[in-house]
Amino acid sequence: FSHKTMELTLTSATIALVGDASSMGFTSPISGSRFRFEVTPTLGTLDYNTVLLDYRKYFFMKPFTLAMRGMHYGLYGRDSESDQVGALFLGDGSLVRGYSYNSFTNNDCVTAGSGSLATSSCPQFDRLVGSRLAVANMELRIPLFGTSGFGLIPSPLPPIEIAPFVDAGAAWTKESAPVLNFASNSGDRTPVVSTGIASRINLFGFAVFQVYYAHPFERAGRGGVWGFLLQPGW
Repeated sequence: FSHKTMELTLTSATIALVGDASSMGFTSPISGSRFRFEVTPTLGTLDYNTVLLDYRKYFFMKPFTLAMRGMHYGLYGRDSESDQVGALFLGDGSLVRGYSYNSFTNNDCVTAGSGSLATSSCPQFDRLVGSRLAVANMELRIPLFGTSGFGLIPSPLPPIEIAPFVDAGAAWTKESAPVLNFASNSGDRTPVVSTGIASRINLFGFAVFQVYYAHPFERAGRGGVWGFLLQPGW
């Protein structure tokens, strides 16, 4: 018995235009804007390009913040959909909440008779996987506990922020484009939407812990999904 492995030789470089005119609160940015436009070509055994377009705007309405983000992340080029590159997942907790990998069971899967995912055993999950993603997010950030100058309730406790949110996004591939249809049982690569509330706490300046509860509209029969992140708000 012999086993042959494939050796990969890759070279990559990144060019990016970055701007940050935002002001950071205890758990997330509260005013200003941020953007990052980035291209990373990868050459060698595999040939593909990674493209990131990310823009964020924060409207400060003391003490509240209305935060909005639009983002595209995609793989392009000859080998952009090679198994050796891997796929992108829209349901990550930092992208569209309520569609996390571990929250799916067989009960979430409803097969469809038509569409690009008609042959999938679970189009509700497979529509979240692709080589290109587009995401839109909106949050109303409310500093519940904080200092006397920034917080509804001045408190010596660690700063806590609550944030009602709406997330939306779509994933697609070169051969399977997104379709503007919000039916949960569709066999197409339809957008997914969720809404819910997040809570973030500053752990003594060491880290920001987030817990959220999201209702995913494109998961028939799902009342809500809990999730956790260890990172500041976007």
